[in-house]
Parts: sequence; C-alpha cells; structure tokens
Amino acid sequence: MNILLWIAQLFLAAVFITVGLAKAVVRMDRLQKAMDWVNDYEPKKVRAIGILETLGGFGLFFPGLYPIHELVIPLSAAGLAIIMVFAAISNFNRGEKQEMITNIVLFALTSFVVIGRLALG
Repeated sequence: MNILLWIAQLFLAAVFITVGLAKAVVRMDRLQKAMDWVNDYEPKKVRAIGILETLGGFGLFFPGLYPIHELVIPLSAAGLAIIMVFAAISNFNRGEKQEMITNIVLFALTSFVVIGRLALG
C-alpha cells in the first residue's frame, strides 16, 4: 500500500507542481490562450490558485523525506482535493463536462492519498 501511495503522490506532485507553476508565473496573455477559464477570474486569483497547487504538490512528497509526513502529506492532499472540487464546479458551470473528468480523477487520487496516509499513520 505504501508503494501505491508513493506512486500516486509523485504523480500528483508532478501534475500540480507543473500546472501550478504555470498558473503562478506564466504571462497572463499566454495563460489565457492555454486555459480559457483564466478569462473568468482576476489575475491575482489565478496566481493564488497556482501558488496553492504548487505548495500542495510539494507537500505531497517533500515532507516524506522527513519525520513530519504523517500530518503534512494528508493535509496537502486534502487541500488539493478541495481545489479539484472547485475546479469541477467551475468546469460544470462553464459547460466543460469533458474537463471535469480530469478533476474527478485528480480528486479520486488525492482522496486516496488522504485516506491511505491517515490509515497507515
């Protein structure tokens, strides 16, 4: 189980760090071309989402290198799961049903990490 959790954590970390950094640092005009939803939000909110996703991504693996992982990893995963719920709501409201699949998969994986890490203690 621990190996499956680490695989999920590393995958999620790669996804959220990559996408989060893009939202945090890429110029808004370029970001708007790549992600239509960005047009619906103020740049500060998009940057905040990117920073939170990046921090959550780092929180999925970096604390595992130290003895503080018992609490930080499930909290990071729970925070990312909440972001995915809001992302799914945003996609639903925009009529982007296909994009919701990504949100659901990422939500399921982050939830798996939360439950798995809390169960393993």
